[in-house]
Amino acid sequence: MDYQALYRKYRPQRFEDVVGQAHVTSTLAREITSDQVAHAYLFTGPRGTGKTTTARIFAKALNCPDRNAEGEPCDVCDSCRAITTGSSFDVIEMDAASHNSVDDVRDLNVSVTTVASVGGGRRVFILDEAHMLSKAAANALLKTLEEPPSHVHFVLATTEPYRLLDTIRSRTQRFDFHPVSLVSIVEHLERIAGSEGFTAGREGLVSIARHAKGSVRDSLSLLEQVAALGDGAVEVAGVRNALGLADSEKFPRLARAIQDADAGAVLTLVQELDAEGVDLRRFFSEAIEFFRGVFLAGYSGDVASIVDEPDEVVAEWKALAVEMPTTVVLRAVDELGEGLIRIREGREERLMVELTLLRLVRPELGDDLGALRQRLDALERRVATAPPPPAAPAATPPPTPTAAPRTQPAVAGAAPEPEVDPVADEPEPAEDEETPSDEAVVDEAPAGTPLSLQAVLAAWPQVFGRLREGLGPRRTALLRESTPAAVEGDTVELRVRMSFHLEKLRSDAQVAEMVSKELGALLGGRPSIVFAPEDGSAAPTAQVAEVEEEALPEALPDKARMEEAPAQDPIALLEEAFGQGSVEEVD
Repeated sequence: MDYQALYRKYRPQRFEDVVGQAHVTSTLAREITSDQVAHAYLFTGPRGTGKTTTARIFAKALNCPDRNAEGEPCDVCDSCRAITTGSSFDVIEMDAASHNSVDDVRDLNVSVTTVASVGGGRRVFILDEAHMLSKAAANALLKTLEEPPSHVHFVLATTEPYRLLDTIRSRTQRFDFHPVSLVSIVEHLERIAGSEGFTAGREGLVSIARHAKGSVRDSLSLLEQVAALGDGAVEVAGVRNALGLADSEKFPRLARAIQDADAGAVLTLVQELDAEGVDLRRFFSEAIEFFRGVFLAGYSGDVASIVDEPDEVVAEWKALAVEMPTTVVLRAVDELGEGLIRIREGREERLMVELTLLRLVRPELGDDLGALRQRLDALERRVATAPPPPAAPAATPPPTPTAAPRTQPAVAGAAPEPEVDPVADEPEPAEDEETPSDEAVVDEAPAGTPLSLQAVLAAWPQVFGRLREGLGPRRTALLRESTPAAVEGDTVELRVRMSFHLEKLRSDAQVAEMVSKELGALLGGRPSIVFAPEDGSAAPTAQVAEVEEEALPEALPDKARMEEAPAQDPIALLEEAFGQGSVEEVD
């Protein structure tokens, strides 16, 4: 006998042989035994899940004279064997993809009126890929489909039921075929591998079932291919070679390279994949599934019930979910998906893979919102894990200079000027004037010390930290965008990058008042606060050029770099600051 493909050789011939569709087969068998068979059925579901096979078994059971009490056909009578071989006159299969015209449906309607070849028999019309019928052909079928002769039954099989006319769907009894579970496919493959004499390892069969994605027919085709490649041996390596898959250890390596921001590691990984002949499209698809599993493991305590994967894979996901922040995982899924789309558009595969992975490990290369979130998340983690700043030493007030008595040259005949008691001459405070309490005086620095940009910059982190609770979250977020930029006299200029933030700060007088109070408490006096745009066009800048570069805190970028790149990304500056200075300096 000529060779038959495994999916044809092992096609189910009884309801009990159909894998993973018990909800369909048991219902059909019960309808047959109770003689409550509908005139039309609609079988929907992914490819390779048994739609057409079940339709043939249904036709067998209807016409089998020796079916059992459970509605199973005997599969040995003349009728059953004729349906199995495709020679029965009572079971007509029509491929609607190639017979989708009105004339084809007109011929079918004529055939419906003929009687069965055996007295008391049933005629079953199976329309495969029924969604391919043209609109005119589908309308021509409506009347016959709604009221066929009593001995005629229709079965429409399709992978896209939404493309069928609503009027057709409403005239049928619908059964949805589900993707078959990984465990069911593996057990089915084990039985067939044993029958064929294959040397099949459990891991190899699991790999085949995983890549079949719920399709029994695809799993049998892949089993046949891998067995031929391995001369009867079915192992994981054979599955990888047959499909161009990457080793399973490549995905944790990619995750850790992203976590460590190691650009060299991902480029080395791409080189290895290319040298091994891995299908880069399939690698991206599997990487998306991998990071999806990591994301689910971070949010579900029982992720094994959500996904159909082995326990060791789920354990690996859970370990990575603890190490990797959610923002990094979600951005990996987004970037890999975009990279896969670019590859499918026909662009150079390896280049697209390298660029995508470099954007993942170096978020500063990307300008998307996901990259910004990832960089902010990294900064927040650094602040959370940084040691507390050292306590600032108590400021020692400078001694108050004592005014020397004024002397005037003696004038002949002038009366001597009376001595003035400085204490007695001091004016008494008014009754309604508030006298500062001792507690307030402790924090106040002595007045008289001239303001400088150097002093304001050094005190700014402490001022901002003291203002957080009093300002509230909205004002704190606005003030965070401002930076001391110039001092002229007792006026401090704070420059704001965004015009929207600048308008809000200028319109809220209480913010300037609170900043002035805190600066005065640390530096003395009561400076005036002015908010200006980043280019400094609306505020005095006379004293900026006089500040020496070495006087600035180490955590801030040097002046020359700020002049060369005035539009540099502020988050990049903060990231560099955390790598050079202390948390206190850039808080």
